[in-house]
Amino acid sequence: MDLLLGVGFIIVLGLAAYKGKAIDATGALSGGVISFAAFLAGGFGWLLVIVAFFAISSVLTRYRYDYKKQLGSAQEKGGIRSWPNTLANGLVAGIAAVAEIVTHQDVFIVAFLGSIAAAMSDTVATEIGLLSKSKPRLIVNLRKFVEPGTSGGVTLMGELACLTSALVITAIGTSLGILSGGYRNLSAAALAVILGAIIATNFDSLIGGTVQGRNRCTVCGTSTELLTHHDMPTVSMSGKRMLDNNAVNLVATLAGALVSVGLYLVFLAFIP
Repeated sequence: MDLLLGVGFIIVLGLAAYKGKAIDATGALSGGVISFAAFLAGGFGWLLVIVAFFAISSVLTRYRYDYKKQLGSAQEKGGIRSWPNTLANGLVAGIAAVAEIVTHQDVFIVAFLGSIAAAMSDTVATEIGLLSKSKPRLIVNLRKFVEPGTSGGVTLMGELACLTSALVITAIGTSLGILSGGYRNLSAAALAVILGAIIATNFDSLIGGTVQGRNRCTVCGTSTELLTHHDMPTVSMSGKRMLDNNAVNLVATLAGALVSVGLYLVFLAFIP
């Protein structure tokens, strides 16, 4: 019965997201597979973590979308997410869920939450940071100011949003019983996930400020991370063209999982 309820819940959510133009058919399908793996690993608790991330990120993506589009940093297709974006943010979480099903090891619970927290923190930091009234600073040279939407640009507002997002995902994981056990294990896991998400988000910015592809729109001349703008292919300006935002996000979620697990194991050795 629980399995049927879970599958039904995933299907309903997928259809609702598709009808609400938050995701296309390929995104719904790939997201459904990842969500099903999470459900098998940890039931509705794990599934609700994914739902919380998707709902919050979708709302923030559409908030002041036209302004973000002018900056060349808005999500493509009017904010409708497709399979590349779904896999970039959820593939690592799906792999961690499958690993937990097979091994039942706590480290994969931490990896799952660490990857989702990193995806959430990075998304929220970007979407909120773009609205900052103060100019971003380049993460590889904090004395240098850059235009909003520049890859590698960071703001105080974005960093605070990053921290808040990491705390929210960790709080959800704790309240739903995903992070459980004694004080030692719970404290180590919670702290590891929070720090792992913050480190991964700034690692994402570091990649953005060094090797991520930066392109120019042939129609309006806007500098953008996107491979297309105004429905036309963009021209490469710097960095690796194929290292686009989705590729960087995938690396960031992997970093979130690995750093969180590494910190968790270290903290276990020191927390009494």
